[in-house]
Order: sequence, then C-alpha cells, then structure tokens
Amino acid sequence: MFNSRSRNLRRLYEDCVRFHGQSCPLLALGVRVCGTALEKLSLEDPPHGRLVCVTEFDGCCVDAIQIGLHCTAGTKHLLYYKTGKLIFTVYDLEAGTSVRVCARKEIADTIRDRDPEEILAMDEDALFTFEQAHPLTSRTLAKVARTCTSPAPSIPHRTSGVQDCPDQFRRFDAQN
Repeated sequence: MFNSRSRNLRRLYEDCVRFHGQSCPLLALGVRVCGTALEKLSLEDPPHGRLVCVTEFDGCCVDAIQIGLHCTAGTKHLLYYKTGKLIFTVYDLEAGTSVRVCARKEIADTIRDRDPEEILAMDEDALFTFEQAHPLTSRTLAKVARTCTSPAPSIPHRTSGVQDCPDQFRRFDAQN
C-alpha cells in the first residue's frame, strides 16, 4: 500500500518525467535525493529561494533537483561543482541547516543499468549515505543573495544576442 510519502514521490517523479522528457534511473535517483533532503531538513514544499543545492554530478538527476527543490542555475540556487560523483548538498538558507546526500558506491556504479521503479522503491539507507555539509562561503552566499534581476556589479547589463533563426548554430553540428 502506498503511504503519503510514496504518493508524493510518485507525483514528483511524474512531474519530473514530463519536464525531462523521459523516464530514466538517474531522474529517479534525483527524485529520491529531493525526497530525502526535504525529509532530513524537515520541509514539505519550500518556497522558491529558500534552498540551495550544490550538485557534483551534471546528469538527468539535476532536472529532478530543479523541480523538487525549486533550485535553478539562473537564480544561483543550483550550483555545480564537477567531481562526477552522485553527491548533492542541500542548504536551507532560512533555518541555517544542511544535508549532504551521497549515493552509495554500489548504486553509483550501477545506476545506469537499474530500473527507475527499483530506485523509487528502494530503502533510503540502501541508496544513500550522509555526510556533514561544509558551510557555504561568504562569496557563494553573496551570489545566492543577488536576485535574478540584479546583475553582478562587474558585469554590464546587456540584452540577449540570440536570434530567431537557428542558422547561426549550424557550424556547431557534428554532421557539417
């Protein structure tokens, strides 16, 4: 029988699949990271801007982080430090608490071969270990504190140079 928590995870996973475009095990793992982080931080559905997530992996799981934790790169609430490890540190800016969620080695090594449903159903302790999070630096907090309409003082405000026609990008295609 489904409990409230599993129904919420299922609903979040379905939302993430719509956003991501397909079901995959890394997306399922991202959903589990969201559920676990929210539980450890004693939150249900935090407002945008309350959480910051530092991800060390740049795969499909990050799409789930954007949906489930309301953390996006544009608002500087989704930060990426490239280590290639399935580690996610989530900071609650309001409460001053944090959690560092690490996929177990055996999960990380076999994640691409697993079924998403298996990941969604696994026990939290079979998926993750937890470590103490390093505090955010004052420089990072300053970045996070800027709103999306406030550019950094050293960066002049400019309008986008993107054009409607994709012809400008054809030179980057591998086929040409």
